[in-house]
Amino acid sequence: MSLSKKSPLIIAACITTLLGCSQTSLTSSGKSSNYKSPKLKVSQTIDVGEAPHGIRVEGNKAYVANAGSDNIGVVDLDKGEQVKTIPASGVPLDIIRAGDDWLVTAFDGKVVSRINETGKVLKTYDVGKSPSLFSGIYNNGQISVTSEFADRLSFIDTKTHAIRRISTGKNPYPAHITSDGVLAFVPNNTDGTVTVYDLLNDRLQATVPVCEKPEGGALTQDEVSYMVACGGDNRVVFINTASFEVIKEISEGIGNRPFSVVAGPDGRFAYVNNAGGETLSVIDLKTNKVVQSIRVGKQPIVMRIFDRTLYVTNEVSNTLSVIPLPDAPKKPSPAKTNEVIVLGMIHSGHNTSKVYGLDTLDKAFRKMNPDYVLTEMPPNRFDRAQADWAEFGEIREPRIKRFAEYIGMLYPRFNEMQFEIIPTAGWNTHMNDFRRAALGRLAEDPTRASQWQEYQESVKLMGEKLEAAGGDDPLFIHSDEYDSIIKEGYGGPYQQYFNDDLGTGGWKTINEAHYANIDKALNKHSGEGKRFVITYGAGHKYWILQELRKRKDITILDTRTFFQ
Repeated sequence: MSLSKKSPLIIAACITTLLGCSQTSLTSSGKSSNYKSPKLKVSQTIDVGEAPHGIRVEGNKAYVANAGSDNIGVVDLDKGEQVKTIPASGVPLDIIRAGDDWLVTAFDGKVVSRINETGKVLKTYDVGKSPSLFSGIYNNGQISVTSEFADRLSFIDTKTHAIRRISTGKNPYPAHITSDGVLAFVPNNTDGTVTVYDLLNDRLQATVPVCEKPEGGALTQDEVSYMVACGGDNRVVFINTASFEVIKEISEGIGNRPFSVVAGPDGRFAYVNNAGGETLSVIDLKTNKVVQSIRVGKQPIVMRIFDRTLYVTNEVSNTLSVIPLPDAPKKPSPAKTNEVIVLGMIHSGHNTSKVYGLDTLDKAFRKMNPDYVLTEMPPNRFDRAQADWAEFGEIREPRIKRFAEYIGMLYPRFNEMQFEIIPTAGWNTHMNDFRRAALGRLAEDPTRASQWQEYQESVKLMGEKLEAAGGDDPLFIHSDEYDSIIKEGYGGPYQQYFNDDLGTGGWKTINEAHYANIDKALNKHSGEGKRFVITYGAGHKYWILQELRKRKDITILDTRTFFQ
């Protein structure tokens, strides 16, 4: 993205001198033996301005940053033509909405400009030399952008206009940030690395050597992996988002100078634009193979997906390619009602409990006989646990091996009972670290002393009530009385006073994150007529149940019947 002049020829030359504008035409290099990948086609090729880059789509309008024309092109997608332009100076590489206005990067300068629909500059934000592409909108309106020649990642608060600046490696390309706003992944083109920043705890989490000239990257839909295009050696490298280790790479079928990657909306496919030619490579993420090459325009430079449609700007052809993506898989018809059992865990307590030990849990679980088990395992640690079990017959992954119910019951029954395990935890170590530090500050804050005391007393009272009412008896744990006591305890002062202070580790926030993943899994398998067991810490059970009761496509079974 090393553009520094307005002339489209010079803009193109900045990339051409690095790689040459060769044209490649790739063929499919592999298919899943039991899955026929859809063949994608370009439905529209629309002439736009010179050296087009960033794209945004709103309804039937596409807005294109024409870097070589110093304007934003407004494209009528129904007519298939650019119908007007909005002035934007300084080699505009990207645009993003900020309320009713636009933010525009000026690659030939060091500012992001806020403009209205006529192009009038309302405000500028100094983010450092050569801001390139926006990463998206996070944390209540903060917009992130990398500045390639300032070695910086900036977050612009569009409400307060404050700017948070983070130093990166050399020549950063656009960042991708996890949906919870906790981690930022930044490819550093000159260094050959990806840096990972813990935005919640304000620290550098990892620096991962990846390849020669890493350029654009993206998270997979499940955020288990970060994919980065390696323009220097024509491959795509995958990094696990928990261990921050390179776990695989794909080179066969990738074209000349892969420039970026985007994940498809169904999570099955990823798309790579090969800027050294005029093709996109389609990766099947299940088989880890390139299954199709799509010819677009010369030097495809930016890709974005809106409403199941892939939009690609072609820098040398001065065109916008439009590629409809496959529709979401259809649900079985007629739909069948799924059964759901919420199984409250006491984690390490299962090792010592006389009434809710692993033997008792195992007997109940066998009676449940699930098709799917939704677990409190982080999705980005699950593959490692599965590999451990397959290779060693035990779980060595450090987070998951803490759960007695998984190492002592679930995995030992995995092969025998033939259920599918689905990891759904919304929790991670970064949230835990932040929560621990925040609680420490709250405990020492004299202005919050009365709130802290009330919280401590409520937790103590909750423990006393639980012990008096039934302790760790599974029949009590799966009762309305248990849920009521927990809700009163954790949903009281702890949630009311401290949820916002604890950020993503707050009680309300973390339960919402857990349930969002549970909901996603249930939606995926809706209508199958299967049985699901949801295994979470018993304290989360009331929250999960209150959300499950809003669904119309499931029957919630009484967990206590399986312990009788």
